[in-house]
Amino acid sequence: MSDILSSTRAIQQVLAAATAVSGGDLVAAVLWYRNEPLALFDNRTAESLVAEGWAADVLNLLESIQAGFVG
Repeated sequence: MSDILSSTRAIQQVLAAATAVSGGDLVAAVLWYRNEPLALFDNRTAESLVAEGWAADVLNLLESIQAGFVG
């Protein structure tokens, strides 16, 4: 049960950050999360990275994009 909660929490955190980056567009954030290949991560999606335990790295990427360092 703890793994499910931490997984759910990680998904929520990444989607919240992606929504912020997309200017508040949750639909765009979900589409990005599920479908956008991320070159920095061998073209894996944020969804697959979070499932593999790499949520912190995805959050770091989104923070960089939000700050204007990557994009």
